[in-house]
Amino acid sequence: MFGKGEAMHPIDEEFLSVAEAADRLRVAPSTIRRWIREGDLPAFRLGRRRVGLKRGDLDRLVTPVRAAPYENQMSRITTDEPRRFTAEERRRGLEIMAELEQMAKAITAERGAPFPSSTELLAQLREERMRQLTGEE
Repeated sequence: MFGKGEAMHPIDEEFLSVAEAADRLRVAPSTIRRWIREGDLPAFRLGRRRVGLKRGDLDRLVTPVRAAPYENQMSRITTDEPRRFTAEERRRGLEIMAELEQMAKAITAERGAPFPSSTELLAQLREERMRQLTGEE
């Protein structure tokens, strides 16, 4: 952007180009232009063709979707010793596993077992389609 020995003008330190903003946010320049067009990102004309974006406006655009659910508790977790499940968590986990096993047995009884693998099913479907295309039904 600047040749050797050219100093940055103070206005260049305050504003970013669309390409620089896109690079900084890791989005396409067209996304930056759309945000400007939709009013989500303020932009300023810097001459006839140049558009400038304030760094602070970009920083305000980047906000967390939601706070971490256990943000305050995360600092207390250490990697040295794994957290043990409580008796209630253990009981509920085993209860859920038993329910899943019952569901699997019900599905197997309804559909039959063992289920064919997806590769077998795809091969059967391909063979059937080839017979249809070649008229060998």
